[in-house]
Amino acid sequence: MNIAGKVVVVTGASSGFGERIARKCAAQGASVVLAARSADTLDRLVSELGPQRALAVPTDVTSDEDVRRLVAATHERFGHADVLVNNAGFGILDRIADASFDDLHAMMDVNLYGAVRCANAFLPHMLARRSGQIINMASLAGFVATINMGFYSTTKFAIVGWSRTLMLELYGTGVRCALIAPGFALTNFMRRADINKYARVTQLATTTPDAVASAVVKAIQRGAHGEVILPWYGWLFTVASNMFPGLTRSMMRVVR
Repeated sequence: MNIAGKVVVVTGASSGFGERIARKCAAQGASVVLAARSADTLDRLVSELGPQRALAVPTDVTSDEDVRRLVAATHERFGHADVLVNNAGFGILDRIADASFDDLHAMMDVNLYGAVRCANAFLPHMLARRSGQIINMASLAGFVATINMGFYSTTKFAIVGWSRTLMLELYGTGVRCALIAPGFALTNFMRRADINKYARVTQLATTTPDAVASAVVKAIQRGAHGEVILPWYGWLFTVASNMFPGLTRSMMRVVR
């Protein structure tokens, strides 16, 4: 399916996966609504993509008012949203015994509640049109636990569970839900997530921002309703973790 002419809303669009997703969607002929807190960065991206094709809406996904404004601005400019890409998120890594509850609260507010807040704002309009797609960005850390990622994984495991339920509830409505779960990738995410605290085993499943953006575009093209893990062999980690949890924990203690 050609995505030219579709209206794609991308949260966390100012950098990392979000920026690449927006660029690739625009290159395929889609109109993109760029949502992030950094107004200046969004404006620069709009100037590159072209104001006819891109709209910047400064948005903090933890704010109900901001998200309502995002929906209103999208509908005012383009009439509707075909796709919502819930990409906004961040991670702070530490051992659970040393981690800050405030960090968990902040990550939940953005990574999970922000995604739910945006989906709940756009879904009624999609359901009324019997057309649309929600794409939630999770992580391989939402399927497999590793050291130093307890709180971050908590937010991503929650995204996985919520997305799977959403997939079930949307059957027959004309609205679809896809879950994209990338492995380790070098992005601006590392500004807050200390790369030195990543377990070595996580770097066995490495992907790139371009690969993730391409996966999102393909999910839109196919009208995907399901899960995509990147790289493809990341599925091996999830299968091993589910079928052989004791063996997986032993391996994690060795490969750290």
